[in-house]
Amino acid sequence: MNFRIRGEKDRIFSKGYKTEVVYAIISKGIPLFRTEGVGDISTVSVIVDKESYELPVILPEKIQAKLRRVMLENLRREYSNFDQGMKDKIRETAKSLGYKRTEGEWNCYIAPPQERTSSTDIGMCGYCPSCTILGNITDDSMMSDLNTAYGIKSRVVHDIAFSLVDYKKAVMELTHNKVADGVSYTGQSLYSDLHVSPGVVFIGKSTAYDLTKNEFEVVLDALTKVTRLGGGETKYGSVETRILGVKSSDKETISSYDIMRDIIGKHKGEMVDLEEYINEVKGLLKNNGFEEYTYKVNYSEAWEDSLDYAGKIRDFINVVEGKTGGKGKRKSKGGEE
Repeated sequence: MNFRIRGEKDRIFSKGYKTEVVYAIISKGIPLFRTEGVGDISTVSVIVDKESYELPVILPEKIQAKLRRVMLENLRREYSNFDQGMKDKIRETAKSLGYKRTEGEWNCYIAPPQERTSSTDIGMCGYCPSCTILGNITDDSMMSDLNTAYGIKSRVVHDIAFSLVDYKKAVMELTHNKVADGVSYTGQSLYSDLHVSPGVVFIGKSTAYDLTKNEFEVVLDALTKVTRLGGGETKYGSVETRILGVKSSDKETISSYDIMRDIIGKHKGEMVDLEEYINEVKGLLKNNGFEEYTYKVNYSEAWEDSLDYAGKIRDFINVVEGKTGGKGKRKSKGGEE
């Protein structure tokens, strides 16, 4: 596997190290994969072997948002197990880099600003693995003495996750009701909604760009722990996420679209036993150089990698601000930078 190394001076500049991860999201409940509104499941139309199919899909922004939330859950859990020395190191390093949200126990969270004048998320810290891996907007609300805002791009990108089953067989309409408290009637609260059937397999692919081994394993750990997804996930969104294959290269070699076309071409969008679909995709991936990947995340090392990356971001900001007349300067051990 090709991974970046902590301490590289040019870590924030891509060397094209790419690691592809193909995974299956398996419907276990009756999820709602949609953008918004009742009665709409997100779909795309495709043509395979001259036949037209309408396929339910999970959009990339939904996968990224869930990945970030699960990653933050994992980071908070592991942070609570750190000794005080590690917690102090995280706080003092981030503070020395000029980050503002360093007081007390670390906690990064997603909370969009309530006013249009706020230019970034009011809960994100900017220096944890979630922020450095999945991106953030670093401005003067997050880091001291900045002249402008800096977009830190996500180093994980996503394909659409395609259903391997045609819409007509993958989606069902169910009637719901809201029973009044203390009585047994439903009144006028009956309504119908469209759901993905249990057992439908979606194939997705994510690609990690220029991550260290520790950072990559933080991503995998979050991805495999996605167990609820979609609208109304507390009631309907039960899913299972399985990693089917991993491959490192200097380019992306396959897409979820390619895999979908291969499987749809064989089974014509029929509802097939999910394990049959999984095994066929695994076989396809093996023929394309993908491998199984076993791991055990070292979260303290991932934090070290993240703080190193945040330091490289700060160094780059100092250069840009110096050239543009901004205020982005900080004191280092050797004096003013």
